[in-house]
Amino acid sequence: HMPSKGWSLEDHVSVVLAALDANPDLRLAVGSSFGAFALAIAAGRRAERDFRVVLMAPAIGIHEVWRAMLGEEGMATWQEMGSLQYHHQGVGADVELPWALWTQSKAAAGVALNHPTCIVHGLADATIPVEAALRVAKASPGLRRFYAVPDGHRLLESLDVMAEAIELVLK
Repeated sequence: HMPSKGWSLEDHVSVVLAALDANPDLRLAVGSSFGAFALAIAAGRRAERDFRVVLMAPAIGIHEVWRAMLGEEGMATWQEMGSLQYHHQGVGADVELPWALWTQSKAAAGVALNHPTCIVHGLADATIPVEAALRVAKASPGLRRFYAVPDGHRLLESLDVMAEAIELVLK
């Protein structure tokens, strides 16, 4: 549960790693948005494990989104204050985002996946542009397929594609 763990990228990754470690027979790991970004990193830290990965609208490149949204002055304030108050749509509450969220996200933006992986990303995603996910897809030896779908960040119109991605990656 993220609010009890914290909001840095490494906090998210630690939750995913704990779930992977608690389930040694796991065959499939699926993540969405920031959870997909954390899953991509965690998968790399469990390279010896045999499981498949499906990333839906991974928030890889979110550091670029924050910089564009906040501008240089906003970024400087975030860094100086050490945290940023943000209304998290998924949680439905204000959360304190640590500066480490930005620095860790920037450092991990070049993540690549070796596990068999499918990525589903909306071309109309206004939250996380598709370009960063495409860069990761091109750098990932384990990529089975990249699905660029006519959908937004929540991928609500792409449930059939998600099912296809899961089926493909499990073959």
